[in-house]
Amino acid sequence: MKYLKSGVLLVIAIVSLVASDAVLGGDGETRGDSTRVKNKNGDASWSVWGNQNSNVISTGFISSIARGGFISHDILDPVLDAHKGGMGAFGGSIGWEREWAAKPFGNGDWALCGSHGSEVLYDASWTSDLFELVWYGNGGHTGRVDVLSGTGVRAGVFNRFGLGLESTSTRQRLEISLVQRLAGFEWSVPYGYFWVSENADSLDTYIQSEARLHASYDTTAAAGSQLSLLPAYGIGISGRLPLASEALPIRFEINFKDLGVLFEPGGSSVAWFSEGIATTGLPVLGDSLTWESVLDEGVSTDSIILTGNSVKRMTLLPSKLSANIIYEPSPDVLIEMSISSGGWMPEPLYTAGVGWKPIDKIAFGVEARYGGWGGMRPAVWAQWRFSCRRMLVVEVENPIGLFLGADMAEFSYGRGVTVRLERLAGSGWSALGGRFKSVCK
Repeated sequence: MKYLKSGVLLVIAIVSLVASDAVLGGDGETRGDSTRVKNKNGDASWSVWGNQNSNVISTGFISSIARGGFISHDILDPVLDAHKGGMGAFGGSIGWEREWAAKPFGNGDWALCGSHGSEVLYDASWTSDLFELVWYGNGGHTGRVDVLSGTGVRAGVFNRFGLGLESTSTRQRLEISLVQRLAGFEWSVPYGYFWVSENADSLDTYIQSEARLHASYDTTAAAGSQLSLLPAYGIGISGRLPLASEALPIRFEINFKDLGVLFEPGGSSVAWFSEGIATTGLPVLGDSLTWESVLDEGVSTDSIILTGNSVKRMTLLPSKLSANIIYEPSPDVLIEMSISSGGWMPEPLYTAGVGWKPIDKIAFGVEARYGGWGGMRPAVWAQWRFSCRRMLVVEVENPIGLFLGADMAEFSYGRGVTVRLERLAGSGWSALGGRFKSVCK
């Protein structure tokens, strides 16, 4: 199913690029001038970002765990209630990227372009039943099946290099990306449940778990227990498709990144664990079944532990796909909406916001974001065109969450900062780096 989803995204991106000639005109230029930017000298931009979000784990909860002491229901109940849909999630990314475009070939419309950067991705998910078992115990769970399937943790360090072509008039861009996963690990529970009878006198539980460290661990005497990384390499396509309306002040942009596959070499350290416990007629100590009960009585167990090295396999890259629409009812006001998916986010990220440009070189905006790893949260941004060819863009997601340790940040569920330094191309610029369309005078 994952491969089918990636294939659909890839087809959409390719079809959109092919169809763009009909929208933008046969010569590759817009019939309007909303996205027309003549790139005479090439351009480049730097981006640095870091973000973390969760739909259930608040800053206050993390602070309480860090302080230690007695963890009461006042602390745990809000977290449990926030598990909408029965799942909790936590994740984010940290990285940097440089995008560039060279001078056009001769007097033509196309130029060599490329990008390179690094990113650390991390992601965790768990069921509300598992959260209850860990923090509350099984006392209030008797007579029901607790689902553990879907729990997992993963992290990876990715480096990428892309090379392709960009239209200097429409800013359409298409790159072939080479992606390296330098290091990573993953642990998952594809299937698991926990059940205790209503009388708390019988137990039936089963769990399958798999862990994979993308490294080789040599325990021979000559190696001296040496851990060696096993980089994996993949290939994908990345690009940008900006569109504009002839009659309306509307701009639309599709971005896709690293749509492709990763080829993992063999040799990664793998551990697979299966455990089943079933018993009846256990004595009850207190008001619930306890491990003392299990240890004192005979139980039926079925345990399997397997360790070894992985074989070669093909998996998906952490691809990303986004669509953004900007409406400018006046030269100093805009309304924007976007949707993005991928990058290990458990659900799509929806964004809607407004922007205001009080003077020609400075603009501000506020957004509401929902999805990804977290729930509803605010974001603010500012852009400053400090010269005819330079622009600075700063975005802050959930600003209150940055004040770690402060009381006002207790009910924040994430935080994020993105800084982008843009070198503007030609005699003007569009919403490709900032939001507002403007002309350099």
